Amino acid sequence: SGYLYNLKQRRDELADTDICFLNERDFKPLMAYRIRHKIYSLNNADTGLSENAAWIREILYRSERNGPYDLSGFDVIHFHSTIDMYSQKKNLEGFNGKVLLTSHTPKMPYKEYIEDILTPEEYEKHKDIFDRVKEFAEYSFGRADHILFPCAYAEEPYFHTWDIYPQLRDEKKIIYLPTGVPKIRPARTREEIRRELGIPDDRFVISFVGRHIGVKGYDRLINLFEKLNGVTVLCCGKESTIKPPVSSDWIEMGWTDDPFSYVNASDLFFLPNRETYFDLSLLETMSFGKLSLISLTGGNKTFAGMQDRGIYTFGTDDEALELVGNLMQKDPAIVKKEETSQVRFYEEEYTVSKFYDRYKNILGRIRHE
Repeated sequence: SGYLYNLKQRRDELADTDICFLNERDFKPLMAYRIRHKIYSLNNADTGLSENAAWIREILYRSERNGPYDLSGFDVIHFHSTIDMYSQKKNLEGFNGKVLLTSHTPKMPYKEYIEDILTPEEYEKHKDIFDRVKEFAEYSFGRADHILFPCAYAEEPYFHTWDIYPQLRDEKKIIYLPTGVPKIRPARTREEIRRELGIPDDRFVISFVGRHIGVKGYDRLINLFEKLNGVTVLCCGKESTIKPPVSSDWIEMGWTDDPFSYVNASDLFFLPNRETYFDLSLLETMSFGKLSLISLTGGNKTFAGMQDRGIYTFGTDDEALELVGNLMQKDPAIVKKEETSQVRFYEEEYTVSKFYDRYKNILGRIRHE
């Protein structure tokens, strides 16, 4: 993920040997595990399961066996998904260090898997396997010594989508670690993108980055567009079951390695999540400065009241519509001032350097508990 990539890049810049990444490039799996896994793969090459069902069954298999790594030499192990952590269930039985978990998901992990990754048909076909994904989060949140969230508001989706979260939650385990992202430098200019797409320079453009699903608010963007005049929408991200409007003023760029050139070419970045953990795309946008309108939910609430930094929040779709109308009339000089303040705020709080320093301080504190 971008989160881990950013940490690793900063670690490498500093030649910091305190933090290791457990993957095959840094560590070789134990030989016994490699042999066992090879045998498992050969014996389960043609099970009739879907790819997702086969993957979950393999996680269940791994969870009851040691490996792939010897964890005994570490003071702290930090997992970044409940699936990864559950796969190490057996391996963690004899681990005496501290276990950290950052779940990253914008809803209870099982629900994200069932609702946003699987099709209803696939779920029904392998329901007995997929329903066991519930165990992953329950085990992980219970076993972890500390749960790391980017802010207090990032817990909100869990209260909303996970009925047993209040019982699982232990205040003493919770640590808030604000994240950070590298400064984005859009590869192409506003003028280049608009010329490429045939968008007039004086046209008001709204940009969106993310999966085209309900939890990301893609349908809210569609509803907004249908009520506006004189606006072009520019979308980047993987298309899904919610289909875009058929209109010359709605442009889909699909999955792209350069989404922020398109955001930079817009006048307003729109982040309408229904539920959110802590959306890195907002931080990335802040790093170069862009007038933004975000839903008042989850981690987005961190930025409430920051209109002077060009970040506006909305609760209802009607509020979003009214705000867009007002922002379309905003003095460009004031917009520029707000966007400059936004970049300054990013540099003060959300760079990878700031993030890494906070992370190291937390690790140091945990090691000495």
